[in-house]
Amino acid sequence: MKRLVSAILALTLLFALCVIPAAAKTTSSAKADRVFVYAKNSSGKNVLIKVVTLDELKAISHGQPNGKNYYISSTDNYPTTQYCESIGITIPELVNYVKGVTTVRNASALGFTGNDTIRLMATDSYGNYNRSWTYNELYGTTRYYFEGLFKSWSINWEIAGEDNSKFGLTLDEYNAKYKDSDPYYAAKRTVFSGGVVTVPILATTSFSGRTTTDSLVASTEVGIADYIAKNGGVVAGSLKDVLTDETALRLALPMTEADLMAAHRTSFDNFKWIYNILLEQATAPNIVSLGTVAEPVVSASASGNTLTFTLSCATAGASIYYGDDGAPQTLYTKPVTVDITGRDLAANPVTFYATAVKEGYDDAGIITTKYPELSPTFKTMYSGMANQSLIFEANDSVSASVWTAWANKLTSITIKTPSASGYVRIDAAKYKVNNTAKTITFDKSLFPDTGSYSFIFHATGFADKSASVTIKKPAPTITPAPNLGLGSDIVFTFNDTEFQSGLTLYVTPPGGTSTMISTSYLDRTQSGKVTLKASYFATTGCAIKTTGAYTFSFVNNKYSPDTVTVKNVQILGAALGTFADVRQGAWFYDAVKYVTDKGLMTGTATTAFAPTTPMSRAMLATVLYRTAGEPRVTGTNPFSDVKSGQWYTNAVIWANSKGIVTGYGNGKFGTNDDVTREEIAVMLYRYAGSLAASGNLSAFSDANKVSSWATSAMKWAAANHIINGSDGKLNPKSAATRAEVAQMLKNYGA
Repeated sequence: MKRLVSAILALTLLFALCVIPAAAKTTSSAKADRVFVYAKNSSGKNVLIKVVTLDELKAISHGQPNGKNYYISSTDNYPTTQYCESIGITIPELVNYVKGVTTVRNASALGFTGNDTIRLMATDSYGNYNRSWTYNELYGTTRYYFEGLFKSWSINWEIAGEDNSKFGLTLDEYNAKYKDSDPYYAAKRTVFSGGVVTVPILATTSFSGRTTTDSLVASTEVGIADYIAKNGGVVAGSLKDVLTDETALRLALPMTEADLMAAHRTSFDNFKWIYNILLEQATAPNIVSLGTVAEPVVSASASGNTLTFTLSCATAGASIYYGDDGAPQTLYTKPVTVDITGRDLAANPVTFYATAVKEGYDDAGIITTKYPELSPTFKTMYSGMANQSLIFEANDSVSASVWTAWANKLTSITIKTPSASGYVRIDAAKYKVNNTAKTITFDKSLFPDTGSYSFIFHATGFADKSASVTIKKPAPTITPAPNLGLGSDIVFTFNDTEFQSGLTLYVTPPGGTSTMISTSYLDRTQSGKVTLKASYFATTGCAIKTTGAYTFSFVNNKYSPDTVTVKNVQILGAALGTFADVRQGAWFYDAVKYVTDKGLMTGTATTAFAPTTPMSRAMLATVLYRTAGEPRVTGTNPFSDVKSGQWYTNAVIWANSKGIVTGYGNGKFGTNDDVTREEIAVMLYRYAGSLAASGNLSAFSDANKVSSWATSAMKWAAANHIINGSDGKLNPKSAATRAEVAQMLKNYGA
């Protein structure tokens, strides 16, 4: 029983680490003590034909017709060459043997020819048929042993390369595409000319190893250089004295001409530890299943340091087989005991496999039992949100009774937070179990931070259940800075002061594909902001080459969604003079150029025009004053808030004297107040001489919001396309920006 416990512990560790796929072979895999031979009948049932022991197969095993063992040459990973020496039987011989010893009716119809297929299951395949071959693939193609391979082979022979080396090319493909340009063609043909025809066998005893060394790290095969040396440097026959059945049963598969010429890595096909074979004939035989064997019933009980498994089957005459490694191949005759001394069963449950079979019947396959019983499974949940409650929900396949039985035995739940190194118990007040909904809800206060949270659910009589969830924050709104230009910093801000940490940025040009921007060109040091540095534009890989609408994608795995896409980010051209905020491509570029060229408006600073800054009433009066040529001011100042000697004083006095501005009627002009769109219309209208207002405002949905004192002016401005509205609206009460005023002045022709 020590071997049973050891294997179970190894298996549990294998599952926990998840580093070896089901089909992989390891040095701890169990050999096949017997082989279960099934055949698929015309009804699609897999009928058991015979369980044949390894000793039976050894009794009919043989070497080559010349009395020597079978020799197999192959290439493998690292890369290197591998040699295998075996005795055994061919697959047709196995089928014929089974036909002769089975009691299944009509078994004489079984055969293996043409497109008939065998499917193979290894002891570490956990119930899956991982490999399959047709007769034509195994025996319809001539196969060889290549002694010369071990002295001549080079990794450079590989035509398909490592990624495809196991599947490679056909001989026709090689000849058509690579033969004439293959510098190793002559060397390969030399090896081929010395090849010896041989056939695939199911090896009952074999030994193999890599020919280039005696010791290899992480290898399932030994190195056999010393064996070869003792055999006079000849590989064939070097292992004849060390054949074992540790890798039985094994499909020993010789190489084809295509394998040699394309240099496939063929050791992959030398499949080990085969214990279950399914025969699928192209024309299914008329073998009627006598019934389906009931699943074996497995009962487990623990007493002291001993765990006992008792097995039974409701089908009379059925044989039960069990195992601890995924391959139930030990015949059950009495209760099976396992030493559990010092084992934490809740954290490390015992796994037990069983199958019930009967010759001439189909069956339920492998049944897996855990002790203690496994906890209910949850629906997959990859992430939750910070400062929000988290709900674990049972899978739909979990019955209410199973959930309730587990939930009622739930003793505690422990959690490991992103900042902690170990698990701590969660206060029971911080979670609620709902047996009706089959859910467990955790309070939002448990998730203040982003990162990975791990849980362990502890319930009496059940195996501990582990679960992990990544907690994220809601992705923020991202805003590009205005007037982004080629060759200048590209700045984005967001309403989250941590989003820049760990951020990755992608850019998609108009009509192009997404490209990741190296983080070396990102300034992520400022909270709530990321800057694509101007130095990026000088790189050969720069994806922002022309003006236009770009798409930027911000990726941060701490947030949900983890990708935020900002579309139609306008990248503009060169700046207007010294104005970094007025660039070619901006809608107001021409208007600003117009008013600055004419001297009607100036910047708010040497390098800034401030196009989005609201225009003040004093500014507009000054612009109109400049438009008129700054005539001599003769009027008096009627406004208490217009101070003498200011930059706007003469302009306001002049505009008032001409009836262009009248103030608020209380002696106030509102010097620094934002000028509205309807006020601009009125000032321009009066400046133009209050011409007849022939237009109408019916085309605008907010025409009724125009003040009565501004109606005539707005009609005039609309009719002369001085004010064109936005999205069908005049927005008369909205403050006008400096860029909008510049556009109106250009439209007016000031």
